[in-house]
Amino acid sequence: MSKMKKHYKIFLLLGGIVLLIGVAFWQNNTRKIEEKRTSQSYFSSAIEEARKKEEEKRKEEEEKKRQEEETKRFIATYGPCRNIPILMYHHIGEDTNWLFVKKETFTSQMDYLVQKGYQTVTLIDLVASLQSGQSLPSKPVVLTFDDGYRDFYQNAYPILKTHNFKATLFVISQHVGGSEYVTWEQLREMIGSGLVTVGDHTLSHPSLPILSEERLKDEVISAKNILEAQLGTTINVFSYPYGGSNGEVEKILKESGFIAAVTTKRGLSCAKLPYELPRIRIGNSPLSNYGL
Repeated sequence: MSKMKKHYKIFLLLGGIVLLIGVAFWQNNTRKIEEKRTSQSYFSSAIEEARKKEEEKRKEEEEKKRQEEETKRFIATYGPCRNIPILMYHHIGEDTNWLFVKKETFTSQMDYLVQKGYQTVTLIDLVASLQSGQSLPSKPVVLTFDDGYRDFYQNAYPILKTHNFKATLFVISQHVGGSEYVTWEQLREMIGSGLVTVGDHTLSHPSLPILSEERLKDEVISAKNILEAQLGTTINVFSYPYGGSNGEVEKILKESGFIAAVTTKRGLSCAKLPYELPRIRIGNSPLSNYGL
């Protein structure tokens, strides 16, 4: 009997060993299977990620090609075109409002233009170059200021004179002489310097596309007549209030003797779009931030 018990214990021991070996084998086999699955999953993910990147690259290349083709068609339709920077300012002063560029910042911006070899030209120069091939400096730039604020005369004009830079000041004719706006005498002085061109910015600065034809003509043509009578000079450049325009506005500008008009959008300046000249809105930061 004792002999049988001994054999039974040995049997249990051997069975336990076999069981442990089996469990260990099963665990090892399961781990290998899981590692294989993980490896396959990682490999599949890597392939999928590479496929997605390749697809994104393909789409980017297609979009780039599409944009290039659109640009070519645009230039063929409206050209010749040039990427001449037309800078748009409002106030030059110390306020923190987004329409303001601090005087010291404006000075550094003008210094930057000099350092980079830019030379100022007028909007009329630009259009003449596009339409008839009139020569321009190798790096032309146009400076424009909207609304006719008095801080242009007080802060910007002296800096422009120091740099011998030309600029266009778009004036709201009914605001001339107001507490925040230039006076007629200041306008005459600046025109007399040969550096400042005055442009039409309407009578009262409304959004033009929503106006009736009669009101639209009044805002554009009456303002032009007032400016010419007061200043004794031809007014033939225009700036759209809020950048808003349409075909009717452009028709009135053309019929009224305007040669050029500026928007608030960016893009190319083109010979056949003299009333849609793009501008770069300049803020209180270095000009290098604006691609110049």
